[in-house]
Amino acid sequence: MESTSPYSRQEILRWIGISALLGIILPVFYSFESYWTLQGLSKIWDDMLYSFMMSLGISLSVGLNEHLLDRRFPWLEHPGKRLILEILGISLFGFSASFLMNVLFFTLFGMIDYNNFPWETMLNNALIPLYVGYVISAIFISRGFLGRAKAEAVRAEKLQTEKYRSEVRVLRDQLNPHFLFNSLNILTNMVYEDADRSAAYIRQLSRFYRYVLEVQDEDTVELERELQFIRDYIQLQQERFGGDALQYSEKLFPNPDFQIPPLALQLLLENALKHNRCSSAEPLKIEIIQEGNSLIIRNNIQKRSVQSEHLGIGLSNLIRRYELLKADLPQINSDEAHFTVKIPLLLKA
Repeated sequence: MESTSPYSRQEILRWIGISALLGIILPVFYSFESYWTLQGLSKIWDDMLYSFMMSLGISLSVGLNEHLLDRRFPWLEHPGKRLILEILGISLFGFSASFLMNVLFFTLFGMIDYNNFPWETMLNNALIPLYVGYVISAIFISRGFLGRAKAEAVRAEKLQTEKYRSEVRVLRDQLNPHFLFNSLNILTNMVYEDADRSAAYIRQLSRFYRYVLEVQDEDTVELERELQFIRDYIQLQQERFGGDALQYSEKLFPNPDFQIPPLALQLLLENALKHNRCSSAEPLKIEIIQEGNSLIIRNNIQKRSVQSEHLGIGLSNLIRRYELLKADLPQINSDEAHFTVKIPLLLKA
């Protein structure tokens, strides 16, 4: 099983070093007055060495315990079992390390008679540093939880971002492919009638699809870029239906900080064309008006006799994209005369 430890081996070694250093400093701090005499001063090195050995032994045992348990029983996957094993491991490893360090220290200074081994003294001495082990273990646990929580948060954010991009890609792929076929049919007829007009149409069509390709991986784009794209789209559609059949107007206040999901406006305009009659006798009137930090897209209603089977998919697409951006959602209103969508403008991050 892959290690899920939230801290590296270098971090464990660093904490062992800090714990050992504290083992040297703390006895001096708590017994400072006893070292003012010559006799007390002569003991300071012995006390510091003893404290260092105890702290080092406990720290190593805690580090070993954490390393082994993190590999087999991560906190987030086995919390109950991990708590029991944590206590048992610290008790076993910590006590063993403390006992061995006590024996080693007293052996180095010739203070043990192995013919009459002082079991009671060694056991009592080994129990006291064990409490330090529990404190160090608590520090490792708390840091482990925080580190793991942070790692999980980063991982969740990455997954959310990947999911968002995947969903947006699917939503964009739902753009009506018939527009391309209609445009090519118009161009085919236009080439034989007016070369200059067909050249201008090709340039607009080229700009249209270049923009689609440029923004395919963007979450938001500048409002002005989207509006220029929409103007090209309107002109292309006017070539199809006629300038009198499709009437477009806008009332906007330029602001370079305003953003919008790419192709959002095109989706709304396509929705209006799909569900309404559009002819010189019955012109479809579309207007885009800025109202504070929102855009209002409005068209007159003159429903086709046969409605598209995909009615509402485009609007659901748009709402879902705003949901994925965690932004305020578009508002949709319809009366007998007009269909209106109010979409929030997003501020540049």
